[in-house]
Amino acid sequence: MPPSPAPVALPHYRPVTRPQPKGGTSVLTTTLVIIAPAVLATAILRSRSR
Repeated sequence: MPPSPAPVALPHYRPVTRPQPKGGTSVLTTTLVIIAPAVLATAILRSRSR
């Protein structure tokens, strides 16, 4: 039977540190600002066409 391997020290988990955007809007905010008026306009124009 081979000898058991020595225990290996695992590195501690560190969360990835990303630089926060300074004064920039997030992609989600930009997407919502663009899509929300388009969805509202589509709903209004659809109800008018009937």
